[in-house]
Amino acid sequence: MKRKVQSQIILIVVLLLMFFVVLFPLVWAVVVSFDRSAMTDVPPFSLWPRQPSLHAYRFALKTVDLGKYYINTIIVTVANTILSVFFAMACGYAFAKGQFKLKGLWFFFMLAVMIIPFESRLIPLFLQYQQWGMIDTFWPLILGAPGYVYGIFFTRQNIFAIPDSLRESAFLDGAGEWKIFFSIIIPLSKPAISALSILQVLANWNSYLWPLVVLRSPKNHVISVGLAYFNNAENSAYYAPKMAIAVLSAVPLITIFLILQKYIVQSMAMQGIKQ
Repeated sequence: MKRKVQSQIILIVVLLLMFFVVLFPLVWAVVVSFDRSAMTDVPPFSLWPRQPSLHAYRFALKTVDLGKYYINTIIVTVANTILSVFFAMACGYAFAKGQFKLKGLWFFFMLAVMIIPFESRLIPLFLQYQQWGMIDTFWPLILGAPGYVYGIFFTRQNIFAIPDSLRESAFLDGAGEWKIFFSIIIPLSKPAISALSILQVLANWNSYLWPLVVLRSPKNHVISVGLAYFNNAENSAYYAPKMAIAVLSAVPLITIFLILQKYIVQSMAMQGIKQ
């Protein structure tokens, strides 16, 4: 019993140390963003600003069109998340419960796509969208959403856990595949849908390389690209405004994660459920 208590104490101490290591740069970023003395010099680490002020936030909001970046990012993120999660659910349902020729081969072929790094496909994709006249629009960021391979794999594993008896009963009542999909599969897959939605929101909100390549006009920039341009334009000066913009850009993600984090745990628990 004593050894078990000692192990738990050691585990708690290690977890607390890891927590502080992860939290250290975040706390410092917030403190610097409220420190007026950190405009051009990096201050020593402190848990409280030496000169508390909102000057950095006012300066950043005047210098950067953050509202426009927010709107652009929200449009891309919402459209991409809705399309990717919906098609992931539909394809996952087909692979989990459907019966069609070469299903295993197609599923294996789909998973093989995950092995190919995006960087190796970047130039062909750019040339393709350039030929279609879609460069400097949001379409290159949205049209690839249905091909969410990890989402298809994830939803397939979750839908496998749904008893076939529910589907068979619905068939006997005259329901078709789409009726079953929307009335049974979707309601029973809310944790998986929430988890995938969070992952897609995080991925799209933080996406940088592909938006940087296809978006040219400042009016079309998403928040990650706009923040990068601001950092480069200031030549490593104005530390407080940089931290202020970073904090403002992270607030929506933190809020969404805190609200929906329980669904991630539920979706992971569903992975172990067997019919």
